[in-house]
Amino acid sequence: MKSNKKISQIIIAGIKEAYTKDGGDFYHETLKVSHGKFIGIFVTIFLSLNAFFGSLYYFIPGMISGPDEPNFIDCFSFSVQTMGTVGYGTYYPKSLLAHALVTIEVMIGLLGIGTFAALAFARISLPNSKLIFSDKLLINQDDGEPHLMCRVAHLRNNMVVNAQISLQLIHPSINRGGQIEMIMETLPLIKNNYHVMTGAWVVKHPLTKDSPMCGKSTSTLNQENCSIIATITGIDGTTSEAINHVHSYSPDDIIWHQRFKSIIFKDPQSEGHIVDLTMINEIESTKLPHSVD
Repeated sequence: MKSNKKISQIIIAGIKEAYTKDGGDFYHETLKVSHGKFIGIFVTIFLSLNAFFGSLYYFIPGMISGPDEPNFIDCFSFSVQTMGTVGYGTYYPKSLLAHALVTIEVMIGLLGIGTFAALAFARISLPNSKLIFSDKLLINQDDGEPHLMCRVAHLRNNMVVNAQISLQLIHPSINRGGQIEMIMETLPLIKNNYHVMTGAWVVKHPLTKDSPMCGKSTSTLNQENCSIIATITGIDGTTSEAINHVHSYSPDDIIWHQRFKSIIFKDPQSEGHIVDLTMINEIESTKLPHSVD
């Protein structure tokens, strides 16, 4: 029997999900496609439907009347006007069958265009946080102790309220029953919440003996198929909408002996400071052993 399973890459590096068509959802799948693909789907369906009805008006004799004998372009244009409920009046339905087809086409047009308009509005109104994480995770000394660090920035010119940040180490493990399960271990942070967040912040996890990362090197993390997931949630300070952002790091994204460059500079024209968010990924060298004991 043919399987209806599909394989999808998920955010955890090296892990895929098998799912069935029962998990599909037209609304959510439509919201996830790119803007170009969404517009392409609309244009393709719209032109195809009008080509179909235009062909019926053209090939069935005596369907529409007008100042001249209609050609296919006239019939196609009549279909577009009918589906869009424009009705210029140049051509009009002539027979009972034509009136029936026009009625069906108007119903399809009202339903179809209304559906795509609703989906377009839903896509436009989706919360867009403009939150980003740094491309790399860094390990370096901070106040005399090794820390795992990433940087998170809010690129929009407003604030995030009640921001919550977390890091999790995720890896497969075999339990006592011999089954594979995904283990999610929280990496405690020096600070994981900000009542008001603007600009950029460095997220720090102390690599103590109690850390799930203790004693692990890049090669060890690769052998254990580990990934690190960074998440941030909060409320947009302008629209009051819930916003979130998730970023996945593989072991190869961890850089040793490095730290983030400061992105805060004194404003030469005033006594204030400037935060340069374009430098979120800028790093510099430090010295630290290549594993944490």
